[in-house]
Amino acid sequence: MPGSIIISVVAMMFVYLILNISVLGVAPWQEIAQSKSVASFVVEHSWGRPAASVMTILIIVTAFASVFTGLLGGSRVPFQAAHEKVFLSVFGKLHAKHGFPHVALLTMGVVTAIGTFFDLTEVISMLLAATIIVQSIAQIAALVVLRKRQPTLQRPYRQWLYPIPCVIALAGWVYVYLSASAMSLILSGAWIVAGLVVFAIWARVNRSWPFAPLEIREAYLGND
Repeated sequence: MPGSIIISVVAMMFVYLILNISVLGVAPWQEIAQSKSVASFVVEHSWGRPAASVMTILIIVTAFASVFTGLLGGSRVPFQAAHEKVFLSVFGKLHAKHGFPHVALLTMGVVTAIGTFFDLTEVISMLLAATIIVQSIAQIAALVVLRKRQPTLQRPYRQWLYPIPCVIALAGWVYVYLSASAMSLILSGAWIVAGLVVFAIWARVNRSWPFAPLEIREAYLGND
C-alpha cells in the first residue's frame, strides 16, 4: 500500500512536469497565464483554430461526462451510508420503477446546481478546504488516537519515524488550508457545520454517539 502511493505520486509528478514542459515549448508563459483554456490555446498555436475548436468541444464533453459520473458515484456514498445505518435512512430509498437511489441523486444534483452560482475557482478551493478538514487532518488525528488507544493492534503496515510524518503532513495541510481565500474558508466552514448539524440530528434520532455510549468494533484482514 505505501509503495503504490509513493509510485503513483512520483509518476503523476513526472507526467505533470512533462506536460508543463511541452506547453511552455509552444508559447511564452505570459500568454499561457492569460489564457482561459490552456489546452485549446496550445492546440491553436500548433495546428490552428479549427483544431482548437475541436479540442474545446472535447473538453466540454469530458467535463459533462465528469459531472455526470460524479453525480452517479457521489449519490452512492449517502446511499451506502444509509444502508449501514450511519446516515439518514431516507437516502437509502430506491426508485420504485428504475431501482436507483433517487433521493441521494436529487440531493447531489441540488448541491451541484447551487455550486454553479459561485465562481469555479472558489468552489474548487472550498471543496479542497473542506476535504483538508474532514479527511486529511482528521486522518492524522485518527492515526494518533488509534496508536494511543490501541498500541498492540495488528496492522498491515507501520508508519516510519512516527510521529514525524504526521507533524510534517499536519503543518503542510494547515498551510494549504490557510492559503485559501476568505470566501472559500467561509463556504467550507458552513458546509462542515451543516454536516455536523445533520449528523447531530441523525445521532439524536437513532440514539447513537454522542448521545449514547460509543460502540467500537475492530476487524483485521490478514493474509489467510
